[in-house]
Amino acid sequence: MASVEAALKSWAKDIEPTAKQKEAASRSYGHLVDVLSRREVGNRIVDCYLSGSYRRNTALRPIGDIDVIFVIDPTQWPGAFLGLAERPNPSTVLRSFARVLRDEYPSSSTFTQKRSLRLELGHLHIDCVPAITRPGNDIVLIGNHADETWFESSPKRHQKVLSAANNANGGLLVPLVKLLKDWNCSLPEDARVRSFVVETLAVTLFSNLHMRTLEEGLYLFLDFVSHFEDKAERTWPSKLNVKMNAWDGMFVPDLAGTGGNVAAGIELRRMKALNRERLAVPS
Repeated sequence: MASVEAALKSWAKDIEPTAKQKEAASRSYGHLVDVLSRREVGNRIVDCYLSGSYRRNTALRPIGDIDVIFVIDPTQWPGAFLGLAERPNPSTVLRSFARVLRDEYPSSSTFTQKRSLRLELGHLHIDCVPAITRPGNDIVLIGNHADETWFESSPKRHQKVLSAANNANGGLLVPLVKLLKDWNCSLPEDARVRSFVVETLAVTLFSNLHMRTLEEGLYLFLDFVSHFEDKAERTWPSKLNVKMNAWDGMFVPDLAGTGGNVAAGIELRRMKALNRERLAVPS
């Protein structure tokens, strides 16, 4: 066991972003915030903070992208400020951000995604995510420009749940998540799922179980996934509200408590392929 655990720790170290990469990401974030604050859109931003894997410390080397939540005053955009709607259309907000970023970063590519505006720098991609707060809690509304709707999320809750589970597991959950993400990236394309799905599965599991080693954590995670096709070695009395079957598809509850499914859209064949995969520990 000691040799396997040492290999796992070495693997986790190899995929950890370097201090230089983290510093570069931090500088780019700070510069972006400064840019937006001195332009007209800055008066309509009431708060901003990092989210995503970089903020949760589950990003892999090299850091390819960071997510930034920009909390906006919804009354300051066309449509809402005229009293015609409670909130502006997400596409209207994204266009405002796009105009500023294309002006301030003329040599960088900027394009609209479903829920964010992506700024592609030479060393890093930054996803700018406009959001609206819900009074009295840490739920925010994030816009979807494809259908002009706003949906609930909470990056701050994701961070809190991960941090609590990591502390309860002696600091092993964060490196375990990184190992699982790297494993997922190595899978055949038809078995690979979004990294946030893997992370949410791991946090869900180890909010209810404790691991003593990384080796045990990997075993428990893979056995838990396998039990959805009745191939587990141990008995799992609870599915922890996770579903993986032909009827329901793949359902992994949002840890923010919004009722959402972070695995939405994962087709049956991909889910079944994931269940069949096994992990090989690097020597």
